[in-house]
Amino acid sequence: MRLLRYRPRSIAEVRSRLHSLGFTEKEVDKAVSTAEAAGLLDDEAFARVWVQDRLLHHPLSQRAIRQELADKGIDRQMINAAMQKLYPTKAEKEIALKLAGERLARYATLDRAKRMQRTISFLTRRGFSFSLARSVAEIVARDHGDNED
Repeated sequence: MRLLRYRPRSIAEVRSRLHSLGFTEKEVDKAVSTAEAAGLLDDEAFARVWVQDRLLHHPLSQRAIRQELADKGIDRQMINAAMQKLYPTKAEKEIALKLAGERLARYATLDRAKRMQRTISFLTRRGFSFSLARSVAEIVARDHGDNED
């Protein structure tokens, strides 16, 4: 199970990888059950680790993280539990504000309209809604002394 050495994997990811390597369904089932029994595969733990890692190293919106976990085959209930525990709804605006503030220096030479456009685009690419991205871009611009040009 070298696959598990690099980063935690969901059960669905391991199943998919083993199928792509040509293993039979019976062999895949045996490998997965053995890994689960050994504590190497645990979708709940995987979801928690994934959310924590995203929040620390590559912050995204709740919606984007939920989609990533769903794409990795994690059950909706497990996703909801991990998100409730580690990513409260009120934290989303704070995360967007932090990301926008960090990005501000890159846009210092641009005019206000272009800075706003780039900030909003950056945040929407990270999965935040347009309305939240626009609101955050306006707050960051105002807080950094950016008046209407």
